[in-house]
Amino acid sequence: MRKKNVINRWRLVIIILVIAFLGLFFSPTGFTRPVRNTTWQILQPIGKGLRLSVGRIFPFTRDVFQFGRIIRQNSSLINENLNLQSQLATMMEMQYENEILKKELGFMKNTDSRKVIPGAIIGQSSGYLRSVTIDKGTEDGLSVGDAVISQGVLAGVLTETRKNNSDVTLITDFNSLVPVVLQDSRGTGLLRGGLQGLVVEEIPLNIAIKNGENVVTSGLGGQIPAGILVGKSTEIISKEGEIFQKLAVLSPIDFSQLEVLFVIKKNE
Repeated sequence: MRKKNVINRWRLVIIILVIAFLGLFFSPTGFTRPVRNTTWQILQPIGKGLRLSVGRIFPFTRDVFQFGRIIRQNSSLINENLNLQSQLATMMEMQYENEILKKELGFMKNTDSRKVIPGAIIGQSSGYLRSVTIDKGTEDGLSVGDAVISQGVLAGVLTETRKNNSDVTLITDFNSLVPVVLQDSRGTGLLRGGLQGLVVEEIPLNIAIKNGENVVTSGLGGQIPAGILVGKSTEIISKEGEIFQKLAVLSPIDFSQLEVLFVIKKNE
């Protein structure tokens, strides 16, 4: 009961002080004017300081929020730019692949399209332009010995086939041997690769080789179809006293830039 009386007494004191304060500042008489003026003079520097502080704090706060918004917008623009770059790169890659296919189809317009299977290169050997792996295999009707071409020119032979991929030994491999014929002089020989480049070996000495004549597959052995272009003869590199002629051949294929190959199936 005593605690309640104390609370009520303090509440009455506070009410009286508030009324006195309001009366002091809002009294219509001139009696309290000196007191009001003195109080305002005391409080004016404090109010001015508060206004300046608030004026500085709020612009700073506004700048902070604007800076955050700018960062978010910049991040959004960066992501949008990256997406556009990715889309552009994809479109350019698709255009490049379409150009490759158009070029290949132009070279193979006289070839039975049912027997030609395109395969993307998905792996390559660590050696010098020796072999590659394509993404087509026995499920696509491929078999060991099938000829592989690029731009209508012989690039290699399938040497191992699996369900979904196959290994291609390129004609640049030293162990690759392909029966060929010189299209004009009709000399026959074996095409071999290696660090020295493409070479046709075992050409009979009585063949008068022409510089720049086409070298094509002969079809001997029954593995690779006859008539596939290999390249052009450049120079005779056999030495005097050898029992066969040896001929350097230049292929139009850039083997370091291969991406897609085409396999000519032997079987339907």
